[in-house]
Amino acid sequence: MPSRARLRQRLRRLTEEHDRLLEVAYQLPPLWRGLVLDARRKCGKPNCRCARGELHVSPMLSDRSGERQRSLAVKGKDLLLFRKLTEAYRSVRASRARLVKVQREILEVFDALEAVRRQEGERRYASRLPPQSGKRRSSKLT
Repeated sequence: MPSRARLRQRLRRLTEEHDRLLEVAYQLPPLWRGLVLDARRKCGKPNCRCARGELHVSPMLSDRSGERQRSLAVKGKDLLLFRKLTEAYRSVRASRARLVKVQREILEVFDALEAVRRQEGERRYASRLPPQSGKRRSSKLT
């Protein structure tokens, strides 16, 4: 089992990371649940380059903000805006996932620290207790 000092250092590092991860929740910029990606398609014209395999590329917003997913064409300023909003969303979700792991680790270290302190208490003070006798006392009143 790690020493109490190492456990305390680890707990301190985890709580600092925990606080940094929580800062993401306090930020105010808006988010958009979705993803901006480059869709590759054929236009259907027989003499077009896409008929030879060179597909047309167009930016699309894979929008998951409503009840069901939909794909929408976005261009210009909207493309940059939705790219920023969806990247911010993914960043928040990644921070949340890490936060869950850090919270679990904090609890593990907390439990380990408790165990070390309990063992120390038993080692230091067990000798002050009266010796146990082999007989058990009955709790019945007569």
